[in-house]
Amino acid sequence: LFWITPDGNKEVAPGSQIILYPQYPEVRLSGTLKKCKLSPSHLMRPPTKQERELRKNMHRYLIIGVCNNHVLTYMSAWDDNVSLEIKSAIERKELSIVFSVFYEVPSLIQKSKTVLIEKLKEIHEYGYIKSRRLDKTGNVIDYKAKNGAGFTLESFFGIIPNGKSEPDFLDWELKAHSGSVVTLMTPEPNTGKYIEDIHSFMHNYASSKREDRVDFASIHKIGDTNNKTGLSLNLEGYDLIKNKIIDMNGGLFLRDRSGELVAGWSFEKLLNHWKRKHAKTCFVSYEYQDSDSERYYRYGPSVTLATGAEFEKFFSALAASTIYYDPGINIKYTDKKATVKKRNQFRIKWKDITGIYTAVEELDLTNC
Repeated sequence: LFWITPDGNKEVAPGSQIILYPQYPEVRLSGTLKKCKLSPSHLMRPPTKQERELRKNMHRYLIIGVCNNHVLTYMSAWDDNVSLEIKSAIERKELSIVFSVFYEVPSLIQKSKTVLIEKLKEIHEYGYIKSRRLDKTGNVIDYKAKNGAGFTLESFFGIIPNGKSEPDFLDWELKAHSGSVVTLMTPEPNTGKYIEDIHSFMHNYASSKREDRVDFASIHKIGDTNNKTGLSLNLEGYDLIKNKIIDMNGGLFLRDRSGELVAGWSFEKLLNHWKRKHAKTCFVSYEYQDSDSERYYRYGPSVTLATGAEFEKFFSALAASTIYYDPGINIKYTDKKATVKKRNQFRIKWKDITGIYTAVEELDLTNC
């Protein structure tokens, strides 16, 4: 981490460190002033009572620039020209909130947003496109299943299907939607019988069984016991009144009727996946047509840009069953061979999508 000055000087702050306080949870930036002459120590001194009174409704801003292998930082003073410019831009909603108290500067927003919208306009102008996806080496191949809207859209951005918890394109997560239900994310559980023995899990808790196939595919909502699987979904260690994690060992857990943990997602797993993948999400509307056993998709013109993936909104939506768990897991048995397909989906109705983000922008590709 380097402190910089308006005239271009910079100096490393060797004592800089990031400290995680998991009981809150909270991350603090510490040690940034030590052994660094350029650090803004004069702006960080505890104020006197008179100074505190004078600075009411006045702001300082920490400006952070992320480079390849280091970070550049600058702090503005109370209501200096930089502070006033930033404050005005926030009030005019010219800066996009990323999360909590962090905003992104227009030049970076414009760069990724412009590239994204230009690409979506191009795809919209293609009209109906035959269902397709990329294989593991990046080659375009036909896709016959009926859930190809997302794969087809991603193929135009060079995205190979994967389960990585990173945004799809530049800093944007891409989601195709038809106006009904949206799959928000598909994180794998990281605790419970599910990860210890998937075959035992499926045998004991399957929603349906046949000789050649076993399925675990039924909607689970917080506080309810699913009649098909016998499992209940519980949000444990989170205070919904205070919107605060009170036990970092908690999380979202599936339990059987005896209370035994069957599958679960720790808070760390959920927070990392949600924040990293959904800080900026682009929802692209689509329509489809079927012809001679083939499906074709047309994307746009409606596009929704959603930013500010606050975990409080996410957990509140889970507790209210606005977001629900809708797995699509199966094991197929052919020639004494078992093929496992895992898909742990968290979904939401399209009409509820605006409630889980801080800011939502609606665009029409024909007018962009």
